[in-house]
Amino acid sequence: MMARGKTALLIALGAIIAVPVYAKTLFHDDFSAAQLGKDWLTEYAQTAAGAGKPKWVLKGGVLSQTEPVPGDTTYAVIQGKGWPNEYGVMCRVRLDDWKDHDRSRAGVGLWIDPNDKYNGYTWLIHERLAATNMEFLNDQRAWFNGEATYPVEVGKWYWIKMYIDSKTVYGKIWDDGKAEPKEWLDSKPFGGFGGVRAPLPNAGLNGGAGTPGSGHSTASFDDVFVFDKDGPDPLAVDPKGRLAVSWGELKR
Repeated sequence: MMARGKTALLIALGAIIAVPVYAKTLFHDDFSAAQLGKDWLTEYAQTAAGAGKPKWVLKGGVLSQTEPVPGDTTYAVIQGKGWPNEYGVMCRVRLDDWKDHDRSRAGVGLWIDPNDKYNGYTWLIHERLAATNMEFLNDQRAWFNGEATYPVEVGKWYWIKMYIDSKTVYGKIWDDGKAEPKEWLDSKPFGGFGGVRAPLPNAGLNGGAGTPGSGHSTASFDDVFVFDKDGPDPLAVDPKGRLAVSWGELKR
């Protein structure tokens, strides 16, 4: 009787825990290690030179791009293996320095192409911090225009999330510590904006693009996830605190 009761309880608990998991995690880094892992790439030839090379600094469990005028393109690239064509990236982002300008930006990118100087599709905080500040970019080719709005502040943490399928890019952003919105803030078909890129297993953190005489910005990142599928429903994680801890508690 005791064995059968215990087995039934474990099955019930397993069912409860399994139900909320919406996406398979392909990659995760909470930057708790002393140095970046071998999947990361932070140094490569840039399209436009800045005042100095991008400076990616890992300190205190956070990865920061600290050069205010780093040129373009400025990604910390996650080099994936065996990822599907349709996938997404999500992380926490904090603006550390900002001057309103077309060259001021921070966000995430997908389908990043090493044969095209590490350009890809990008979801960005761009140009300003208030109205129409969220925008998709096909790097070095075309802005998607028709921007969305989510006001942000320097020094505050936010979650930023992007997903791509065979026709459309999706993006959202929300305050750290609040529940993820069910709906995407913006989504657009990408075929008409600078041509269609090849689906490549490389995601990235965009740490700015200022050039001499232009605007400037720096940003920090934490809790980076790449996942294999997504939808309008939020991931089943506790929005209070670090996602890595919440995800581990959910699995237990």
